[in-house]
Amino acid sequence: MISDTSPGMLRADSIVLTQKNDICVDAGSGGNSASVLVGVSSDLPAFERALQLQDAAARVGFDWPELADIWAKVYEELDELAAALANQDRANTYEELGDVLFALTNLARRLELDPAAALEATNQKFIARFQAMERSATLDGVQLIDEPIDQQIARYQAAKQALGKGG
Repeated sequence: MISDTSPGMLRADSIVLTQKNDICVDAGSGGNSASVLVGVSSDLPAFERALQLQDAAARVGFDWPELADIWAKVYEELDELAAALANQDRANTYEELGDVLFALTNLARRLELDPAAALEATNQKFIARFQAMERSATLDGVQLIDEPIDQQIARYQAAKQALGKGG
């Protein structure tokens, strides 16, 4: 039985849901105590909640069998996001962006990587590179705001190369 599921979640995994029609899905309404998802707190940060929701579903067999299946889902969701953007549909873009993040979180779960930690590592990399751009511009006697984007990108690429993979 499927109950209280958002249209995006139902659509995103409809192939598996139809194959596992005995699974009861409760997307947090609290109305169905038989759901394996009931124990996942709505107070968790979004990435952690997504990981726990996916873990709970996987424990009852609701999981892509192969890593390639997860990749296919990521690309499917990216295509749907691109279509929403092309249609300039803000509400659908919002939904599809959420679906992309959920699919990528599922990939991280399967790879046993923490998506929030991976994002924070990238934040730190970006900070180091951007600050190197700022220093480069200052040394050249210019402000980034006054440079065209192609020059800013060139500075970013130079900073990326200078700092190496981790910086």
